[in-house]
Amino acid sequence: MRLSCVIDDRTGSRDGSRIVHKASGNFLSEHGISLLIETSGGKRVLMDTGSSEKAFSHNLELLGLGPDDLDLVFITHGHYDHLGALPMLLREGVPCHTHPLTFQGKRFFDAPGKRRDIGPSQELLSLLEEFPPEYDDRPRELVPGVWTSGEIRRGNRFERPVHFTVDRDGEEEEDIIIEEQALCVSTRKGLLVLTGCGHAGVVNILSQIRRRSDRKLHMVAGGFHLVNAPPSTLLKTMDGLKKIGVEKVAPMHCTGFEATKMFSDRFPGFELMGTGCYIDL
Repeated sequence: MRLSCVIDDRTGSRDGSRIVHKASGNFLSEHGISLLIETSGGKRVLMDTGSSEKAFSHNLELLGLGPDDLDLVFITHGHYDHLGALPMLLREGVPCHTHPLTFQGKRFFDAPGKRRDIGPSQELLSLLEEFPPEYDDRPRELVPGVWTSGEIRRGNRFERPVHFTVDRDGEEEEDIIIEEQALCVSTRKGLLVLTGCGHAGVVNILSQIRRRSDRKLHMVAGGFHLVNAPPSTLLKTMDGLKKIGVEKVAPMHCTGFEATKMFSDRFPGFELMGTGCYIDL
């Protein structure tokens, strides 16, 4: 199978890795993430769609693909930097799968002096009425060898998201982004786990998958949402992943520079992956 990065905050490069390769072309990066799984059985599953249709469409074309080549799109959670090209995919008839709460309520990033709307656009909300997704909060197989994590149990206090609020029916409350799910992919080397932002906590996510499967955790890739996290949280995350026994990490998107550097220093299995990169597993 092949894992390709359609969108990430940074563009990948040929940095000497033995497993990460860079596709040819001038790829566009933006704040967001979109990962493409091409299974050995010939299925193509997209996880999230970046922040904009422009960058997504440009990069997908560079990979030699179009919307009609995708079997489905899985949306990890309801923030704009994961939903940008979803309206286009819905109009093109690509089936969408997600959690029942992904598009419910008005979502805000609410740090002091920095409040902003980070939820789905009105265009997308209108299209969802015409092209409703398949909703499920339980683990389910999407195509052979690719399944969702289901709703993540929040067991670690240090992995609780902050500065997010949600308005549902006129009542604002703290938003722990309960809908965020991950994807699990079966490979010959073990399980590949993909995270959108990791708001649920990358240790929580992998701990839940470990409880449900005795297969080796080969790699976790995607956003770990550790940007601006205190050093104590970073250390607990590193220790948690080592205890779980994941072999390789490819932190992306909202992981942040400090956390990414710490992963590179502490994990022999660290891989630097960005827009336009791919890995064959």
